[in-house]
Amino acid sequence: MKRKQKAESRRRNTGTAKRILFFCLLPAAYCLLIFSAAHAQVGDFEGRSIAAVDVVLEGTPADPTAQSEFKAMLKVDAGGEYSAVNVRQSLHDLYASGRVASARVEVDETAAGARSAPIRVRFVVQRQIVIAGVTIRIGPTTGTPVAPDEIRARLNLLEPGRRFSIPAIEKNADEIQTYLRDRGYYKAAVEHEEIPDPADATGTRRIVVYTITPNEQAHVGQFVIDPALNIPNVAPTLKLQPGAAFTRDLLGDDLTRIKQALIDKGYMAPQLDDPTVQFDPEKNEINIKLIGKVGPKVEVSFLHYNLKESKQQKLLPLKREGNLDFSVIDEGGRRVKLQLQEQGYFFAEVTPLCTVTPPTPNTVQNGSEETCHDLNPSELDDHTIKIVYDVNLRRRLKLTDIRITGTNKLTIADILPQLKSRKASAFAFLPFLGGYGRGFTSTALLEQDQRTIKSMMRDLGYRHADVSVLQGISPTQDDLIITFQVTEGALTRVADIQIQGAKTIPEDRLRQEITIVKDAPYSPSQVRADNDQLLNVYARLGYIEAEARPSIDELSKKGGDEQVRVIFNINKEGSKAIVNEIVVNGVTGSAGVQESKRAAIRRAIPLLPGDLLRADRITEAERALYVTDAFRQVVITQQPAGDAGNGVKRYDVIIDVEEKRPRVIEYGGGYSTDTGVLGLLELTNVNFMNKLRQTAIRIRASQRQQLVRFEFLDPRFFRYRTRQFAPLALSAQYLRDSTITRFFRSTIDRGTFGIVQRLDSKGNPIDEFGNRVSQPTIDRLTLRVETQRVLSQKSHSIVFFNYNYEDVRLRNIESLLIKDILRQDAVVRLSRFGSSFVYDTRERCERRLPGTVPGEDETIRGGEVCRYNQVDATRGQFLSADYSFAAKALGGNTAFSRFLATYHTYYKTNQLRKTIFAGNLTVGLAETFSPRDRNGNGRLDDFDRLLPISERFFSGGSTTLRGFGYEEAGPRQVIVPVGTFRKPNKDLVGVNPFTVPIGGNAMVVMNLEARVPVTVDVQVVPFYDGGNVFRSIKDILHPQPITPTGNFVEDLNAQNLRVRWSHTVGLGFRLKTPLGGALAVDYGFLLNPSKFLIPQNLNTANPTTAIYRLHQGQIQFRFTQTF
Repeated sequence: MKRKQKAESRRRNTGTAKRILFFCLLPAAYCLLIFSAAHAQVGDFEGRSIAAVDVVLEGTPADPTAQSEFKAMLKVDAGGEYSAVNVRQSLHDLYASGRVASARVEVDETAAGARSAPIRVRFVVQRQIVIAGVTIRIGPTTGTPVAPDEIRARLNLLEPGRRFSIPAIEKNADEIQTYLRDRGYYKAAVEHEEIPDPADATGTRRIVVYTITPNEQAHVGQFVIDPALNIPNVAPTLKLQPGAAFTRDLLGDDLTRIKQALIDKGYMAPQLDDPTVQFDPEKNEINIKLIGKVGPKVEVSFLHYNLKESKQQKLLPLKREGNLDFSVIDEGGRRVKLQLQEQGYFFAEVTPLCTVTPPTPNTVQNGSEETCHDLNPSELDDHTIKIVYDVNLRRRLKLTDIRITGTNKLTIADILPQLKSRKASAFAFLPFLGGYGRGFTSTALLEQDQRTIKSMMRDLGYRHADVSVLQGISPTQDDLIITFQVTEGALTRVADIQIQGAKTIPEDRLRQEITIVKDAPYSPSQVRADNDQLLNVYARLGYIEAEARPSIDELSKKGGDEQVRVIFNINKEGSKAIVNEIVVNGVTGSAGVQESKRAAIRRAIPLLPGDLLRADRITEAERALYVTDAFRQVVITQQPAGDAGNGVKRYDVIIDVEEKRPRVIEYGGGYSTDTGVLGLLELTNVNFMNKLRQTAIRIRASQRQQLVRFEFLDPRFFRYRTRQFAPLALSAQYLRDSTITRFFRSTIDRGTFGIVQRLDSKGNPIDEFGNRVSQPTIDRLTLRVETQRVLSQKSHSIVFFNYNYEDVRLRNIESLLIKDILRQDAVVRLSRFGSSFVYDTRERCERRLPGTVPGEDETIRGGEVCRYNQVDATRGQFLSADYSFAAKALGGNTAFSRFLATYHTYYKTNQLRKTIFAGNLTVGLAETFSPRDRNGNGRLDDFDRLLPISERFFSGGSTTLRGFGYEEAGPRQVIVPVGTFRKPNKDLVGVNPFTVPIGGNAMVVMNLEARVPVTVDVQVVPFYDGGNVFRSIKDILHPQPITPTGNFVEDLNAQNLRVRWSHTVGLGFRLKTPLGGALAVDYGFLLNPSKFLIPQNLNTANPTTAIYRLHQGQIQFRFTQTF
């Protein structure tokens, strides 16, 4: 069935009205006739025995499930007596279910002529047709694009699950026509048809298909602007020039341009009529005519204050938008006052004064604020309006302190985070982060702060508390101290707690959710939160219609305290709801594609047919679909689907989605001094194979660096338990990099003058003999497969499993100063399996105000409110353990096992200003198997037994051992420079032997610190760091002796590989910033700095050694806690 909507209005005449009246009266007469027949049957069958009761579907295929559900609604049963009252009630219940369009009753005799014989009752039901979805098909467009999303947003009464209605469908077709005309398609045609949903076997769902043929877009014929506006220079700048494609959006832009031109000339309240838009169907042209008045001339100035024109444009809506309404004038004054308050003029006043020249007969008190109220631009043509903002700066102050007195129930630390007023910040020099250098407050803000403190006192049980504000100003300085004086009043306590109206859930179960207790102070917020918790209990059990409302009864005082009875009224429990069917609408593509998408969506959500319909699961389902990034919008609703018996109702869960484009291409470029000109290309697919899987190809290329990466993610690869999935992530990456800095894991000693490579006079790399060589390059191929399983959401426990293959090739390293360190790792192939475990219960616990309500992710512990926090914990533990095993049999050329574990613990004491004691222990252990001669010296030495440098353990720096520089702890290797070297200015220079940290096969790091609060924003942190990086596991407790080789340099290196446990003590400061993080400054003093031997006089018969000792003092900076 197709219907065509045209742009022309429909004609209606008297004859049509008569026909409509006839067809409206005809069903009524028919209904009366049926009622008479039914009434006759009632007289014939009343009281007779019923042999059978059947439900027959008319107009739709048979559906045993639906027929059984309809039958359960009936008030007549086989074996009972026929009752007209019960039959009418049955019809009423069928209609009331919302699933029936019409129903009638048919009664048959089981034995002809026998009036006492049983009868057979048949209910003939026509099921209600509902909307299953809307599909929009748009034909080719030659002009402005027609967006399906914008059309869909205009549709109304066509949501999935709505009753099917032809008038509603046609009304929406008219809305689409209006949208198309706004886009310039005045000759567009809109057709609609209704087709059965192919996924619906019941025949009760229809898909509405709108087919849009835009045809040619209308063009502008002429745009006439009233000469009285006197803006001839604007016409050439308009977008709607003759011949241009017409849209309402472009017309709006041009009107804004015209209005702005008048504002720029000082006419800030132009009176422009709505433009006349006429369509010429023969020429397919739009002719536009705009008339209006320029309005009054407006001048704006400031009294007692200078404000630049650029600032006026920014702060005054009048100068940007052009409007003489008093609200716009007053808003400008408010914004100026806000800026003054930020500058320290907390109590400045800005008053607008308006003068009309010449005055009108209605002008009263010209030059006053009253005149601003009475401005009417339509009456002020040929007048001049002068708006003067009278600024009274008053004294410039600095808000140095905020205090609270009159109560010991609230401290200043409790109220400061809640106040609008802000004290002067010591970090004001940091742009955007430092806060206000002079603080921030005003009379209006202080009134808000008063209300905030009153509310907090009410939640402490002081319902009649009063708060006044005292301002103390230094007579000689500009310091302002604000004191909130609290008068507590009588305390209100909870004398009794009742739950009324609960029948389905035992009262004892509901009381478990109530946190208020008898004789405790009465807190309105806590009572509201408890009421919400009661509703959550009902919702989790499937009672989605439950309603509850708290109330209190005033009781007589007891011992001077007011007493109240808190009553939780369960006004409605409703029926338990279960999921009947999950219907997905809005997916696109062929029938097979749509079915795949629907199956993927059903798999992604935590809802299954037969499950309890829980509000939290619906919210979780929406979140799960949004996380896929495949949908622009997700709306989940529920539609009644009949009774399931035993007081349980079925609901269809309807998921209406709006898809994003699954495939996205992004590209870009840039320039870096390290890599040169850089190009980027990224292709992603967020709905790969229509199963909500994600794939990506990323390409980055420059002269010195090329990267190609493939990624695949299936978030729901394997189901475990009932509603949890293990993901599968695959990645493959190739990187070719010739940037020198990537070869270095740590900084080279300052004695090298920053030299890392041998270069000739032209800057080309050369080897130690002066021969020209190529630039050093690293080629890295990586393949990775990973999955994970969540063991516990509460303790954030997760186990990871992965396989990793890595092939690394170092090429052309002859010019590098540290080639001797890199040579043994010139070719590394790693093939390994690994597993990781994470356990995390870190929380930050802070003082809980009595009466405050914990959030969804918060818990109450010992009078404190605790929430999960990874950055600045005060209690809890963190454990991570990672083990990997690499084997040559798996395709690698190196075999080893590697284990790394980290453990954090936190404890806050109630003494010592609530000091937080924090500890960390990090242990890394590794061992190689079947080592080979990697450095080519003909024997297996200590270096051959080390892991590849990318797998070794490194330590030192602001988060590990703070007595060392970044990654400078542990063994070192001597570098003896050979060849010609040049400074950055190309001057020749000699480079002495030096040492470089090379990491090790073992590591132990222990950190102990006490975080002592000095003020709310400052902590002093004494600490101890112990540990080191070691050559091998055996060296942790005692370094193993070396075996002399007779080679002077090799023996020195063997000695330098052996280090001892280090001890660092120090003191740090943590400064809280307005963003919530802490700026950390630590000074670590290394008590026993490591000493390393450096060869001297190697070219002589008697070489000697020099001792290089690490610096003992290090200053470390961070923007977080140490761990």
